[in-house]
Amino acid sequence: MKKDRKLFLSTTDKFVTKLTGINTTIVCNLYIFALCMLAISCFLLPVGASATSYYIQPQQSPTSLTVTNATKQKVYVNLILGQPPTSLPPKCSNLGKQITSIKDTNLKFKSSKGKLVTFVGPPSVTTKGAYQMDANETITYIPQTFTCFSDHKCTPAITANFFFTKGLNGTTTGNNGCGGKGTTYPNATNLAELSLNFSANSAVGTQCANADDTDISAVNGVNATLQINTRDAGNGQAWPAATSMAENKTLGKNANQPGVFGWAATTCTGTQGFPNPSTTCAPPHNAPKAVTGACTPPNSLISGPKGTQYCAETSASGTCNNQRAAFNTGGTVKITFKGLIPAYVDEPAGFIFDNAAAQNICPEVCTSAKGTWSKQWTNIVTPSVCGCLIP
Repeated sequence: MKKDRKLFLSTTDKFVTKLTGINTTIVCNLYIFALCMLAISCFLLPVGASATSYYIQPQQSPTSLTVTNATKQKVYVNLILGQPPTSLPPKCSNLGKQITSIKDTNLKFKSSKGKLVTFVGPPSVTTKGAYQMDANETITYIPQTFTCFSDHKCTPAITANFFFTKGLNGTTTGNNGCGGKGTTYPNATNLAELSLNFSANSAVGTQCANADDTDISAVNGVNATLQINTRDAGNGQAWPAATSMAENKTLGKNANQPGVFGWAATTCTGTQGFPNPSTTCAPPHNAPKAVTGACTPPNSLISGPKGTQYCAETSASGTCNNQRAAFNTGGTVKITFKGLIPAYVDEPAGFIFDNAAAQNICPEVCTSAKGTWSKQWTNIVTPSVCGCLIP
């Protein structure tokens, strides 16, 4: 299935969308999920569901969300909220309510540590922000409800990206969609992506967005191990079994991972090639390279700068996206951060005579590069280099 450009803002505050026709010239856009976001209507409706009025169906409840830091260290969770199209899609006369600002009072989270959960963004920016999570902390999104269509209950929809960084720089410094040595994110960042409660947000029409949807996107790169668990469906119809548990791996190992769009796999089973999406956006520093001009299937051969050949992490299974049947809400989408995956970067270190010298030189070199020494070094190149791990 194709991974369409969705209704998101990048770290440069320009819309990332193919469907709305808004500015798409940003550097390394966020390849967002929620396939067929503007026209998900290919499912049979459950008993009692309306094809024109979108509200919480009988016996169902809004879909909730948890984000868990499963590590022993603090980490920043960065949130970017999706934005609605500027014009109504066909056969959708009212888009309903959607949370589009971090200041929206409907964006309510509760912390397992009893903390006040507030996402803080750059000055004058309300579409994105960051919150520092304690070790083993879980924050829970609590959907709010309102009366709609006289005697029904509705809940605001939400479309969001979550990614994780060591420092408070995810939404303020650098471009998290671009990689390359010397950048803020050498391997870019991967994203936990979701679109929830559109079938219950008071929209009106026969082809408005109407299905919960999740995926992990490694299309731009990978900086962390993320998991999305959707096995708790509440009273709504279950999510697809094949993709209800998604977890990404390191760069080069994401092809055929259920619920995961691999690096450069813009259409899941295919790729739009490199650079993705702009010539000014470098590939991840540790992007998988082709060996003697070939890639192991289902990975796809693509050409990068200066003739370098890479392997896009395309999938043969076509199960990158996780989408439940239309007009079903309830249960909890569970996002788990399992840890950062540092980029391996060779940093120049003058001349290293032997291992004893490396012990003295490399820690300082890697600290200057905002990383830690991997204990690897070599002097077979000039200058000698230290292998640094940069989060």
